[in-house]
Amino acid sequence: MKSLWNEFNQKEKDEYIKFLQIFGALSGLFKDIKKGDHANKPYLYYRNHEQLFTRVFDVIDLTRSDSAFDALAQNGNDKIGIGLKTWIHTRDFTFQKIAEFNKAAPNEIEPLINQKDYLKAVEIVSKLRNERIQMDERVHNTSKNNHIYHNITRDNGFMNIVEESYDLIQIDSIQLLSHTDKVFNFTDGKSTYKYYRSKSLLTKEFRANSESILQKIPIKHFDDPFELLAMIDLPLSSFDTKEKVIYLPLYSNKGKKDNYKKVVNESSGLNKWHRKRENNRPWDVELRIPKWIHEEFPGWFFGHDFIKTELSTIDHQANYITENPTAQRLPNKQSKNYVDFTLAMPDGSYIPAAVNGANGKNLQSQDSKVLGKWLLQKVFNISENDMSDYNYNRTIKMKHLEELNVDSIKLTMIDEEKKIIEISLAEYGSFDKFAKEYGQYKVVDEE
Repeated sequence: MKSLWNEFNQKEKDEYIKFLQIFGALSGLFKDIKKGDHANKPYLYYRNHEQLFTRVFDVIDLTRSDSAFDALAQNGNDKIGIGLKTWIHTRDFTFQKIAEFNKAAPNEIEPLINQKDYLKAVEIVSKLRNERIQMDERVHNTSKNNHIYHNITRDNGFMNIVEESYDLIQIDSIQLLSHTDKVFNFTDGKSTYKYYRSKSLLTKEFRANSESILQKIPIKHFDDPFELLAMIDLPLSSFDTKEKVIYLPLYSNKGKKDNYKKVVNESSGLNKWHRKRENNRPWDVELRIPKWIHEEFPGWFFGHDFIKTELSTIDHQANYITENPTAQRLPNKQSKNYVDFTLAMPDGSYIPAAVNGANGKNLQSQDSKVLGKWLLQKVFNISENDMSDYNYNRTIKMKHLEELNVDSIKLTMIDEEKKIIEISLAEYGSFDKFAKEYGQYKVVDEE
């Protein structure tokens, strides 16, 4: 395996080490450094590790995205995915969490365990894990089979840097090593895994023996870490409290508020291309923006208030149709409720996009095929051959969202002046959490 650590330049590595030593020096803020078996083992919160790594090194930060990878690095001609982990060093080999399957477990894994088909159960677990990695490979245009885990283990007076390959599970080589009613231990010949039934949790055995440690970083504990904090002189500043992130659902709610079912509409949203086939519009998709989002965040799309301008837009539409009797609607770009901007895609590319429609209900790429190809081809793995086959009928359904652990799109405002919004996938349940935070339950205004 090629070491990622050895590819970084020395200046970056020195800065990384410096901040790890600072984090270690502050351990006393978060744990007892005088008592217990791990008293002299430094503390490092995993989010702090992720933030540090993506700040110091020239990588693409995916920690805000719901991705199988935490970061992407360009290594020669290869774009590689990086997993970041940290744990207390208690032994040379230890199991760490790599995936959860809360949505897929009841329907796809549990029935097999109940039938005592344990080998098939861990094969399905492995298949779901691989599919998520492969989806991110497509979405981010990474190289295949060339990804790396970059890990920090924390031992007495040291932090250790350890790396190993981030591999797909070799399903054809799986062997069940042992099992109870709750834990299933298996190997694919390269790595060992454990699946915990109660939490639908998959762990992998990572190594941290002396032969695999790339660098040992000495850590000095301070008995009184507040002495270090007192050295910080905070500048007076104003803080921007405007919400930078919103979520858009990839599904709708059918039914009443207290008795609804989540569905992906057959002929709109992700499946708009299916309705538009007769007009030869493959890959055509639209992301629906619930009306309440414009109400809760007026002006989020570069100052444009879609709700307030809707009445004048209606008048504008009526005048247009009066003057053009054969038309049904004013073209989007001439509508008052149209805002264009740029989407920063997960693979580093940029595409022109716009919000349009009544009450600003649709987000699309200006060439609707571009966003459609990203979602349908990269995420849901629909091929060119599939789309060109007029009889192809695999519309996206809720089960596909559940299998990939995706239910919404995360939009992050990254540059209001240049009108750039970052788009990424959000894990299953993200939109529910976002909607309930603002007292909203109806996911999308229906057609």
